[in-house]
Amino acid sequence: MTESDAAQDPWAALTDGSEPSERTAQQWLHGLGSNRAAPAEVLVSLFDAGESPSVYFLYRDDLPAGVLDAAIVHPDRNIRALAAESGRLSSAQWGRLLAATPASARRDLLAELAAEQLAFRASGSRIGVSQAPDRTFRPPSSPAEIEAMAAAVRDIDTNDRSYAVWWIAALHADADAMRQLAVSPNLWIRRSVARSPRLPSDVVNLLAHDEDRIVRLFLTESCEDAPADLLLEVWRWWPGSLSFPGRPRNHPNFPRHALLRFADDPEPQMRLLALDDPASDTVLVERFSHDPDARVRGSAAADHRLSPESAVRLACDADETVRWTAWCNPVLPPAFLVSLILDEHSAQYAARNPAIPAAVMHRMVALAAASSRAEGV
Repeated sequence: MTESDAAQDPWAALTDGSEPSERTAQQWLHGLGSNRAAPAEVLVSLFDAGESPSVYFLYRDDLPAGVLDAAIVHPDRNIRALAAESGRLSSAQWGRLLAATPASARRDLLAELAAEQLAFRASGSRIGVSQAPDRTFRPPSSPAEIEAMAAAVRDIDTNDRSYAVWWIAALHADADAMRQLAVSPNLWIRRSVARSPRLPSDVVNLLAHDEDRIVRLFLTESCEDAPADLLLEVWRWWPGSLSFPGRPRNHPNFPRHALLRFADDPEPQMRLLALDDPASDTVLVERFSHDPDARVRGSAAADHRLSPESAVRLACDADETVRWTAWCNPVLPPAFLVSLILDEHSAQYAARNPAIPAAVMHRMVALAAASSRAEGV
């Protein structure tokens, strides 16, 4: 391929005779599995790319239709097992997976896993809520019973980790019960009420001003009625968790307007919000790309309004998280993106870039698979 060819079609470097190293090939396969723009056909082709394909992308919650269906009947038992462990199979998919698995101790284990997962899903269990000690246990059914059971709940220290008490969670849909329990001096009880998906406005207002900030946090994580001012307050000090990813920022009541006032906030955590405002513009994106705080530069690196020139600059940022984010931004010039894909140090994140054409993705999988087979010879 000549330089003029590359200038006319920068993707040609990935389609015309490229031979990635084994490490680069593996980085491509890992990255493409996490590429949100990769079509189902590309993801399914990863099942057969290499001797030990990495298919942890089956844990993704946004897989295109058909990917799990292909995984559960794949001849490789490890791929079927990972699909099973993902926790995302429907009852019908479990049936097809078990039918595709020969009778063995392994099949028996998969059948047990299927029963456990489907039972858990049917139970309505929720994150942050404890399980009843036994299926025979029943929640209280009258104010007097609630008072008696509440008296038996031990109090906890503000620094104690806690899950919602099972019987309080069972009463979450009972507005009167929540009103009765929300005024309790017992911290564990109030935290348990705050885990309710919906609450009456008076209870929300009471808990939103609770002296315990974990009560307020739980309200923003679990309750759809959490008020905007509380969500903003918790955002100031809460870094987020894996149990409730994105909260409180992705809460439906989180403020979406009048966020530009935070563009000059001394706290980087608050400056991050400014680009979410619909009134924000490319000028602010470019300004944030020069921010002294890496988190703020990272928000600019992820923004599709960023100029290609600034995206290239952030792709070489001193902070690795900023670089990784910039490598995934589709505004990168194609020729520069190709250079990142060919570099084993940036290949994995660059392969996640949604700007890669589907035809090029297919070619990358084929080249990576060939490289893996060659190394295994």
